[in-house]
Amino acid sequence: MTGGTIIVQPMHPVLPPSAMVARPDPRVRRTLRALHEAMVVLCLEDGYRSVTVDQLVERAGVTRATFYSHFRDKEHLLTAIADQVVVDVLDRFRQAADGADRLHVLFEDAERHPHRLRVVLRGEGDGVALRLFTERVADVIAELDQANLAAGAMPLAVDPQLAIRAMAGQIVEVLRWWIDTDVPGVQR
Repeated sequence: MTGGTIIVQPMHPVLPPSAMVARPDPRVRRTLRALHEAMVVLCLEDGYRSVTVDQLVERAGVTRATFYSHFRDKEHLLTAIADQVVVDVLDRFRQAADGADRLHVLFEDAERHPHRLRVVLRGEGDGVALRLFTERVADVIAELDQANLAAGAMPLAVDPQLAIRAMAGQIVEVLRWWIDTDVPGVQR
């Protein structure tokens, strides 16, 4: 089982050969992308609980055997979608120059992929994907706080874990509001 996250990391000459990741086969990427898209569409149409593996494979144009070669079940697929959101958004979020740029990165991705983000932020699958996404947002905030502390900045609060959770909750809630609200001038 691959875990179904579509991570494509470019080969970088600065990295040692042991750190380089081979690009997955294009057929595998297409299959995973089709299964991700099928899950998102079906969740938005009928809700996660109504989605079946048969519907997923039919919508994605793959066989059950192909599905099960990548995922244990539909929850594993939903978790892979949340992982992909994290990979796509939070890696760029980490690299943004400041707080305003980081929020801009989140909204850019929300604009590019509103449907998959909506599935994650709605808490489909008993909130598994949402909890994972929120945890990863908190991890990034903690990393940024540690880097700021190392650079001589003041700590976030007396209890850094409380501040990190509060910031992660705010970011997730603002994204949820934005993705579910008709904002003038924004096409979704």
